[in-house]
Amino acid sequence: MKKNKVKVLIIDDNDSILQYLKTFLERYMFEVRTSCDGYEGIQYSAEFKPDIIFLDLMMPNIDGIKMLQLKKVLNDIKDIPVIVISANTARKNVLAAIEGGADRVLAKPINTQQLKSTVNELLGGSFFEVKNPDILYKPDTIKQNKEIAKNLIVSFEEKKHRIEKAIYLRDEKTIKEIAEYFLNQSKKLNSEKFIEISNELKNKIYQKPSDWMYADIKLKELNKIIKEIKLQFS
Repeated sequence: MKKNKVKVLIIDDNDSILQYLKTFLERYMFEVRTSCDGYEGIQYSAEFKPDIIFLDLMMPNIDGIKMLQLKKVLNDIKDIPVIVISANTARKNVLAAIEGGADRVLAKPINTQQLKSTVNELLGGSFFEVKNPDILYKPDTIKQNKEIAKNLIVSFEEKKHRIEKAIYLRDEKTIKEIAEYFLNQSKKLNSEKFIEISNELKNKIYQKPSDWMYADIKLKELNKIIKEIKLQFS
């Protein structure tokens, strides 16, 4: 296995973590594929044949533990090493992941030095010595993403209160203006779920009482994503 041809599959339903890991690993010549769904992750594992898998525990459809259990009985992929990445590294979660078939468990937010040493250990080599020459002299994407995330996090609380007030006052214009701002910022960060929800808020026609309830639900979803972004980039 050549160090500049290592194939990695990242399975996580958090867009910011997917992009963070993908960007980081591609800087070191890794070939990266991503998935946000456990079933899809199993399919990609069989098709892509990665050398190593990064797996989140909390996901839709099937969670990380169930995916590990399923992976163990599939001959084509059962021997692929798995690094579980989780925001909850309580002892019981770590034990459940190891018993399920994980080779290592890393905590979120991700420590890149720990990530490097874990990958090197599991694959038996030094895979972070050569950077991709195509992006070596480009601006530091990870650093830029941190700055974009910081700006979005700082501005979100104030704009969240403005949307809440706009919902109460039935002020459609303000909701759409703030949704446009969120859309522009989330595109810079490449957060697909944040982009999707911002688009929905921007394009929604607000007429019935249920439409304003819809806006409140979407705002809560954005608030949850912001917490995940904050965890990743803090």
